[in-house]
Amino acid sequence: MYSILDWKPKVGILGGGQLGWMMILEGRRFPFTFYVLESDKSAPACKIADKCFSPEQYKEFVDSSDIVTFEFEHVYDKALEYAEESGKLLPKLNTVELKRERYKEKIFYKEHNLPTPRFFIANDGEEALKILKEEFNGVGVLKESKGGYDGKGQYFIRGDIGKYEFLKNKKEKFVVEEYVNFDFEASVIVVRDKKGIIVNYPPTFNYNEKGILVYNYGPYYNQEIVDIGKKLSEELDYIGTMGIEVFVVNGKVLINEFAPRVHNTGHYTLDGAFISQFEQHLRAIVGIELGPTSLISPSGMVNILGTDKVPHEVLRYGKIYWYSKTEVRKRRKMGHVNVVGNNLEEVKQKIDKIIELIYPNGLDL
Repeated sequence: MYSILDWKPKVGILGGGQLGWMMILEGRRFPFTFYVLESDKSAPACKIADKCFSPEQYKEFVDSSDIVTFEFEHVYDKALEYAEESGKLLPKLNTVELKRERYKEKIFYKEHNLPTPRFFIANDGEEALKILKEEFNGVGVLKESKGGYDGKGQYFIRGDIGKYEFLKNKKEKFVVEEYVNFDFEASVIVVRDKKGIIVNYPPTFNYNEKGILVYNYGPYYNQEIVDIGKKLSEELDYIGTMGIEVFVVNGKVLINEFAPRVHNTGHYTLDGAFISQFEQHLRAIVGIELGPTSLISPSGMVNILGTDKVPHEVLRYGKIYWYSKTEVRKRRKMGHVNVVGNNLEEVKQKIDKIIELIYPNGLDL
């Protein structure tokens, strides 16, 4: 009979941030070895890995690993490509390539009939502003094609184009997108294994401010979001955990973006589900059967952003995950608080209390 103890894989993780940290913590119940490739040896995942390699050691890192995955897609291109060439990278490089250039991601949605806001591709900032004026009457979103995440490189313009003349100096591609007056934002965590079996957690309601997630909670049952997530994972021949963020407008669902990795909006699964998104990711890439994704109870999460001042009273309402980062910076994710409750209303009330305690003077993003 097959046993999970028959194979004790060495899992390499590109990036040493909190997502890798939580992946390792969740994976310690299995007989796995964890390696991390990271320049900052004080990074969260490096502190608990079996070995932390420097970026210059990427070939040794890949050669020492049985499987290589990543906790962030904008890292260590040479290591990603070498791991792909070695047949060890999961998810595969095709998913990362869509995220390296945002315009490729948008074109992929269009070519595969996945609903997304109307958009155009501009070759530089000057053309982007021209398209915004001519196609969207000066109201829309300009997104730098490279390196955008957590709201970075995004400009929400509401007719005041003159304030953004500085973008004319940017000689790089932009996505020019319609401004979506959505009812709310939501997301779904989808997991696909090597056999093509797909599971998903229930979607959640998300609250973002200035492009960064502040909190989310669920379940929010919406089959269209689930179907879109599953279709995307199939079209990409994806293996692992994926987060898909959407806008909901008059009941219609539009993809905002996806992340080819474990995702901030899935942190609640550490306490709200029997098997977390992190363990599911490891199961998928190693080849262990996926676990259940139903929630034990309604649950949610609050990000701790740009502060290390978290009152003890927070513990009355939730469970803290502290990433032990050495420097506090504005907008930086220092930790999060998970919340569970008997119903959504109780979860929302606890989230409100936590927000009041962590941000007594309001969010500073």
